[in-house]
This record gives sequence, structure tokens and C-alpha cells, in this order.
Amino acid sequence: MTSCLPYSIDTHHLHSRRNSLAKAVTSVTAIATLPYAPPVCHAQETHTQSDMSLLKEATEVLTSLLDNWERATVDCTYADVPRELLEAKNKEKLLEKASEFALFDKSTSVVSCKRTNKIVRDYIGATGKGPMVGIEKRLLRKSIVDVVDPDNLDEYFSAVESFSQELARATSLSYTAGVSDFDSINNFAKDDDKILNEDGTNLEQARKAIGEANSYLKKALSLYMD
Repeated sequence: MTSCLPYSIDTHHLHSRRNSLAKAVTSVTAIATLPYAPPVCHAQETHTQSDMSLLKEATEVLTSLLDNWERATVDCTYADVPRELLEAKNKEKLLEKASEFALFDKSTSVVSCKRTNKIVRDYIGATGKGPMVGIEKRLLRKSIVDVVDPDNLDEYFSAVESFSQELARATSLSYTAGVSDFDSINNFAKDDDKILNEDGTNLEQARKAIGEANSYLKKALSLYMD
């Protein structure tokens, strides 16, 4: 019997086209189920912006520490019993106060202070906290160095090196202060200006090193291209 169709169908060719279409659909479906991966250049740009933000935050942290140095380093939460109350003749009065209040009445105690290095070491990243942690590596990352004006690379690396030296000095001095500075080990009166203004302590030297480090960090950041 003659076919009613105007032309014959190549079944082999049709089968082949169906297989190709099926494979194409399968491939598209497989791609659609994969997690989205942003373009590499976009990911690098985002990472660089994040590093830049942390570097700027680091200068703000150091500036805040320096501006609030006394508040950050003087701890006046100590209450001492007056020496005269501890004398043998006042023993009964001392026991009476202890039995009445369990702790000494504020009226019979003297507020005293100690220098503390805890907040300082937190702020400079020595305890593994904040934007200062790993900052030296961050400053030397290729993605960061690439945004420095090529004409200022020598100046940039010099500033970063000086920053690293001052930060290391501040880290060492702030640690030593906690174990050897007189005003960190011994209590002093809250209004003792002689202690508060002492210039030769390790903690005071650490403050100066932090100030220098912050200056060099700001210098490095100023060399980035807009």
C-alpha cells in the first residue's frame, strides 16, 4: 500500500534527534541542581572589600583605645580596709564590722585601683580578638597590595614593616606590664596623680608603641588607590 504521507520518515534520524534532545535536557537539569558559584573575579573583589573594611576598622579600634586610655587601663573596683582598722587595738571593731555585714561596710573601706593590661591586649589582637588579629598577613595579601599605587609600593612596604615592629613592641610591653609594673601588681589610691602620670612603666611604653603603630597603619592605608 502506498503511503498517504507526502514524504517518508527517516526513523533512524528521528530516533537520533530524540536522544540528543534528551541528553541536552538532562545536562540542563544537572546544571540547575548545582549550587550557585559566583564568578571568580566577583568573589575576589568581595574578599578584597572585606579585607579593606577590617583594615579601616583596625585603625578605628586603635584610635578608640588611645583616646580612652585611662578608662581602659585603670581598674578601680578594689576596696581596701584602712590600715588603722587592722591595728591590734581595733581588732574587736574589725570583727564587729565583719559579723554585721559579712563584707566590710563601704564607710570603713577605701577605694583603690590597679593598672590592667587586659583591654589593651584585647584591642591590639594579642588575645585573638577583633580586627587586629592577622592584620600583618592581611596587609601583605596580593589582593590588597594590588590596590596600592605602583609608584608608592616602596613607601607602602616600609610603612607596613614599621607598623609590624611597633605592634610587636606593644604586644611584648603590654604583657610585661601585667607581671612587672608596680601599679599593675600593687593597689594605689584612686586620685594618686603621681601613679597615674608615671611615664616609665611598660604599659605607658606600650601606649606610645600603639600610637606609632596606628600612625604607620594609617600611612599604609592612605596609599591605596581610590
